[in-house]
Amino acid sequence: AILTELGESIPESYNLSMATTVIDETLKMYEDAGEEWLKSDATVDKTLRNTLQLYRAITFASFFCKSHSMVVYFSSKAVQLSLSRGICEHTPLSLLQFTSVAIKDDNAMMCYRIAKNALSLRERFDLATQIPELYMNFYGRVAWRFEPFQAGVHKLRQCLDAGLSSGRSDIGLFCGLNEIKYALFSGANLKSLLKRIDYYLHLMETYRSEATKNNVLLIRETVSSLIDNGQATSIEASACVGDLNDPKNK
Repeated sequence: AILTELGESIPESYNLSMATTVIDETLKMYEDAGEEWLKSDATVDKTLRNTLQLYRAITFASFFCKSHSMVVYFSSKAVQLSLSRGICEHTPLSLLQFTSVAIKDDNAMMCYRIAKNALSLRERFDLATQIPELYMNFYGRVAWRFEPFQAGVHKLRQCLDAGLSSGRSDIGLFCGLNEIKYALFSGANLKSLLKRIDYYLHLMETYRSEATKNNVLLIRETVSSLIDNGQATSIEASACVGDLNDPKNK
């Protein structure tokens, strides 16, 4: 009923071609609105705010279900709604969710600018409870193209701590995955990194999180091989890569 009131609906099917189109449409809407839009008065439209929250939740769920086209659809629609109906405390995360999936080589600078503008809205709204998701999207999926990996490592570690302390272990541990990945790329001490990875694996057991465990195990195997070819640093647990010839195994 809320979506109908706003003239919105959920499509029965959505493909990558349609996703590309809606990204271009959303970027154009943002450009047309201009930076002044970010300074506009906050809306008190409760229906809009509830809808952005709904889209935020569906976008997050679609991301972990690996439904890229639906992540694009809902994050784009959330931004378009905010651009046309007003800015609120849910706008920053909507912008970051959108840029995290829209960014590519030919629009990277614009998406980075949008993402930085979204983070700057922390000065206007109380976004403390959203920090884990904000940092996950900005530092984990956008900023690495333009900022030093070391800076991302520090922020993603903050995100891990914030996620665990706020009951969002799923987001926190996803940030932990990106932290160790960026630490490896930045040339961190491998033995120290291995200890950090084992700590994360312990956390995943504690919080019964399987969403990122396989990727962490893959990175651990890589680090172990670089240290001593796995002779003294390997563990019994290993990553499961499945059938590489299976088109569904992406």
